Amino acid sequence: MLWKGDNMDRKQAEDKIKELAKEVTEAAEPVIRDLKTKAEPVYGEVKTKAEPVIKKVKETAAPAAEVVRKRSQKATKVAKAVGQDITLRAAKHRCKEEVFVQYNSHELRTTDIIEKAKKDFVSRGHNITDIKEIQVYIKPSDNAAYYVVNHSETGRVGF
Repeated sequence: MLWKGDNMDRKQAEDKIKELAKEVTEAAEPVIRDLKTKAEPVYGEVKTKAEPVIKKVKETAAPAAEVVRKRSQKATKVAKAVGQDITLRAAKHRCKEEVFVQYNSHELRTTDIIEKAKKDFVSRGHNITDIKEIQVYIKPSDNAAYYVVNHSETGRVGF
């Protein structure tokens, strides 16, 4: 197979390129050495002059860096606490809970009693959205549950 534009094959072209690269490297070596020799004193001088400035910047920035460090630690603690709270809330919402009260020949689900209490409260002319809190007291001896809505309105529902 012929190499494009010439009668060389690929191997010959690669050899030619390697040879040219070696020549360029050898020709550039003295220039690079000379450049390094000239640059070293300038680099040393710049470094010497920059050291006090760098030191001053570090000293000036140290208090701010400390504040940032402390605040980031505080933020980390808050984030962990929020994460734990969210995890606990998610666990509560994932868990199906049912409570039954059994006595004599009766069985009551507490959620049903709460719903009855809410319906009774609404049937007395209130809105369901008025309920912010509800406490229900189950009294099996009366076959009834007593409720208190928002710590003020009371009522009774039968089983």
